[in-house]
Amino acid sequence: MALFNQLSTLCFLFFTSLSLASTVHFRIDLTWEQGAPDGNTRYLIFTNGQFPAPPLTLDYGDDVEFVVNNYMPFDTAVHFHGIEQIGTPWSDGVPGVSQKPIPTNGTFTYRWTATEYGQYWYHGHAQGQIQDGLYGSLLIRPPQSEPRPFSTIMNDNDNETLEAMISAEENPTILMLSDWDHLTFDEYLAAEADSGADLTCVDSILVNGQGSVNCQSIDTLESLLSAPLKSLLNGTNVTDRGCTPPIPAARTQGNFSYDVSKIPAGLLDGCTPTNTSNAVIEVSSYDGWASINFIAAASIKELTVSIDEHPMYVYAVDGAYIVPQYAESLEIYNGERYQALVKLDKPPGDYTIRVANNDADQILSGFATFRYQDTPTKTGASIPYIDYAGANTTADVVALDESQLVPFPPSKPAPTADATHILTLQRNGANYNWTLNGNASYPLTWDNNNPLLFSPQSDAAYDSSLVIRTLNDTWVDLVLNVLLSDGTPAQPAHPIHKHSNKGYIIGKGDGAFTWNNVAQAMASNSSLFNLETPQRRDSFTTAAVLQGPAWVAVRYHVENPGAFFIHCHMQTHLSGGMALALLDGVDAWPTIPDNYLNGSG
Repeated sequence: MALFNQLSTLCFLFFTSLSLASTVHFRIDLTWEQGAPDGNTRYLIFTNGQFPAPPLTLDYGDDVEFVVNNYMPFDTAVHFHGIEQIGTPWSDGVPGVSQKPIPTNGTFTYRWTATEYGQYWYHGHAQGQIQDGLYGSLLIRPPQSEPRPFSTIMNDNDNETLEAMISAEENPTILMLSDWDHLTFDEYLAAEADSGADLTCVDSILVNGQGSVNCQSIDTLESLLSAPLKSLLNGTNVTDRGCTPPIPAARTQGNFSYDVSKIPAGLLDGCTPTNTSNAVIEVSSYDGWASINFIAAASIKELTVSIDEHPMYVYAVDGAYIVPQYAESLEIYNGERYQALVKLDKPPGDYTIRVANNDADQILSGFATFRYQDTPTKTGASIPYIDYAGANTTADVVALDESQLVPFPPSKPAPTADATHILTLQRNGANYNWTLNGNASYPLTWDNNNPLLFSPQSDAAYDSSLVIRTLNDTWVDLVLNVLLSDGTPAQPAHPIHKHSNKGYIIGKGDGAFTWNNVAQAMASNSSLFNLETPQRRDSFTTAAVLQGPAWVAVRYHVENPGAFFIHCHMQTHLSGGMALALLDGVDAWPTIPDNYLNGSG
């Protein structure tokens, strides 16, 4: 009876919150125009005349009507990254999976409810439109009654401090971290197809759409080589842009043919600095605390971020509260979000925000300024936690320990799974083609197919090489098996994003996953698993693999029938085919509203 009363109370609070919710109307007009975020002019996507796209801020329980007007010369679609889409799978924003693409001069209305709170984001999901600038913040504020995890940060039960923390959370500073190149997505994709090479070099790293092309001397670049990068270079050198060259001696390519001479000039080398302005983030010591919400909107780069002399207390990951963790730097992979409280107790002045590529493919950093609005008293440059390559400047710098990201309040998956899918991540037939299941690449041309949501009994919906079918109210294990071979002699970290509801990262290990399921693996070595306090998130990042295989096991509950997507969030890997469709709950398929069947929302 006690449990029933608790559940009744929770249900009452949930539906009371939703009954107080409002309908939020948000419209974006997309245009294709010239701009120069880092000083190099190129075409990019402007949203309501700006880049990045304008932020959308909601309250928990709000109903959303998000209207997209496409004035670009190509199709588009918008995905709401991390939003569950409970009961609204037709608003997930993946052409060929949950909707028809939005044509030139077309209009589409996405409708969904904010059933979770936290930091999310919205971005293009047709072709590679993240790489062309279609992304913006999506923040959902929690209800006032929701317990916060801040007590472990405070020294005592100081209501004034708690109020300052809650105020900071409700009014955060949002940092969109992205990479940028002078080539558009289509031009970058063509460079890969023409050369046959897997390309990873970019011009710059932006913070809130601002930044410069930073160039370093070859001597400086070579002094910053990390052990993983040296291993990958295999005795060769980086280019003057800090890039790992696609040559046979370096293990950046597989045993597939490619022609370096066909890579466009200026993509790998020929660094020319620019002097555009960096973003300035203003804070005030009178506020006591700031909440910094980091969003990894990068297309290719995997990043490390820090704020000089300002430790962070990370309190939410992928929109969900965790037991706060102290960190002076954190790694953030494509698509991930971290929310962190920062104490504003340093001498007023300017401090540097540093954002470095942490993958072993390029030495590169971007910067922003963390500025106190108070009368400056600080003298001299701020002291960094990380260097230009993202490495700790001293041995005692505390990096965020991902293994300690425990959900708050406690949350855990079922002890066993009803189904297991072991997925093999590797190259497939070309250096720039990838697979999530070991033998097939998800084609970009499927964007134009009849959406799988509309046709769950079609031949395409039964293609087991590209589609996973599940039953409603079951628990499913996805094992991401990262293997090495002649075709894939090394692999970067793969930030795998699952659409719809979150999953639990229940296990990780070195070597290949050789068991038939998690139960067998646990019987063999239970120390590799955590079913009591696992991370709960919508991004599951595999380890960078240079010397041997590795794996990650994820468990999720099928509770939202519909057609969704799981894919690597590194854009060149997604466009290279590292994706699968998830047809969740095929035995309880939803009825699609006519306006979505007709393509207008």
